[in-house]
Amino acid sequence: MATVYHGRPIEPYRLGVLIDLPEHPGLSDCWPDAVRLACADAKARGLLERDVELVVREVYAQPWASAHGLIKTYRDLVENEGVLGVIGPYTSDNCLALLPEIERLQVPTATICGSIRFRGEYAYAFANGGLADEPGVIAAWLQANGHRRVAVLRERTQIGEEYAEFFRYELQTRDLVITAEPPVYPATSVEELVAALGVCRASEPDALVYLGLGGVNQWVRPALEQIGWDPPRIQTTAFVSATFSAERARRLEGWVGVDQYDERNKVFAAVRERFAKRFGYDYATSGLSTGYDIGHAFALALGRMRYVTPTALRDALDTLRRVPACTGGPGTIITLGPSDHRAYKGADFLILRRAHDGTTSFEGVAPVEPWEQPS
Repeated sequence: MATVYHGRPIEPYRLGVLIDLPEHPGLSDCWPDAVRLACADAKARGLLERDVELVVREVYAQPWASAHGLIKTYRDLVENEGVLGVIGPYTSDNCLALLPEIERLQVPTATICGSIRFRGEYAYAFANGGLADEPGVIAAWLQANGHRRVAVLRERTQIGEEYAEFFRYELQTRDLVITAEPPVYPATSVEELVAALGVCRASEPDALVYLGLGGVNQWVRPALEQIGWDPPRIQTTAFVSATFSAERARRLEGWVGVDQYDERNKVFAAVRERFAKRFGYDYATSGLSTGYDIGHAFALALGRMRYVTPTALRDALDTLRRVPACTGGPGTIITLGPSDHRAYKGADFLILRRAHDGTTSFEGVAPVEPWEQPS
């Protein structure tokens, strides 16, 4: 495609990438590259007429600091760098803190935030999990494996509370009961976890459930070993870190967790092959898959814009329907609309994996089954 018009170079489209979990191999390092690949793919297919330039910013926000620096960085991307859209941040607490600015500045912003409270005219969620959706997957696994009495290790955060709210709804339909629910803060210690897990164990549950972002995962194995407890156990998409490295998988030895990397997904298999060829490294993670999916959605929308403004980009994003997704099980699609900014659709956009021997393997899906019908 032409790069000059009437003797003047055509500028690339600019997108911001806002990373609030820096130094997370398998996530923060591959996200910008995955977006770059998606945009290059769309241009090679003739669906995008310009190059795309990324303006990448990294900032430590919650839980290390307040959201002030994050909001300031977002404003800089929009007001000084002139980006048409923003990809990121990652976590629900930071996304919710940023939401008023997203709506005020009216720039389409796509994240992997799982909170259903992240919604607005310019807010898009390519949820890496889903605080309202994962509890149903967890409850289905518990029920299928005969675990009725469950102890819940819950983070004392917005994320933990939202998970817990929807997990309690699932108790009503699946005949499950909570035997104990000690709250913990993400920045914890082995000693604090030993105390909380001791409360869980004393309640004599059939299984242990962890509801949180994953801050406790670096300490949970030594804490369980210290009290000599090896229960059936399942956790939220905090589990995705187990696919990042053998070390992180060993931290979660014996855990089943909600994830979105599914080796049966042929769309992602093909993307990974191109990614490795171009960048010289590869990850079998939902970090890479969600990065590509968001980049792909933005690239398609940039090619459909009627004029070049953030609002026109928003309107173009809202035209995307049934785009095959890298993330989730086979058949997961991306569908958006003016009143529907939660991208992933399909019964198996969330799957289950198990950590063992420094790796993870596919555990299964949570089948959608009818409730017991009245006669």
